[in-house]
Amino acid sequence: MSQIVALPNRVPKSEFVAGRLCLAFCNTVALPDAADRLADPAGLSAWALRAGYPLDSTPGPDDFAACITLRRQLQMIFEALADGKSPPQQALDWLAGICVPPRLVWDAESGRARPQPADGRFDQLRQALIADAVDLLTGTAQARIKRCPAHDCRWLFFDTSRNGTRRWCAMADCGVKDKVQRFRRKQPAF
Repeated sequence: MSQIVALPNRVPKSEFVAGRLCLAFCNTVALPDAADRLADPAGLSAWALRAGYPLDSTPGPDDFAACITLRRQLQMIFEALADGKSPPQQALDWLAGICVPPRLVWDAESGRARPQPADGRFDQLRQALIADAVDLLTGTAQARIKRCPAHDCRWLFFDTSRNGTRRWCAMADCGVKDKVQRFRRKQPAF
């Protein structure tokens, strides 16, 4: 049974609007004063379930700390890219240092090697986050990593629009709030 988590009112209703797993992971806390969806190991377990990576058990203190460190490093990298800057080399080096190549198993039926999932569901989540981040960083679409301009959101997202002009993390949330505010500013004062 999934746990229902109360989310802060100031962030989009759907926490997976980022378009990439690693960016959604970064968005588990977006503002210094926003509620942290990974405030404790139970929060990490609940988020992993919502992300499609149900864990076998609640992560221990070391695994939880490793995930928080991973989030901090990914945030440094992707926030820099969203701001049009080069990511910190130390964060890239750190990420490269924790990348573990998948174990390959030969599949005779298909005639090709297939990656074997990591041991344990926590490792599968961690490897999926790392693999998605590396794929995004080594691809050619870094310019599509953006940050929502809403002052009370600032979530990261991957712009999948055809012409690369998506502005909001979620038009139904931050985009609508902005349109309503602009409309109200244009109304005559009585």
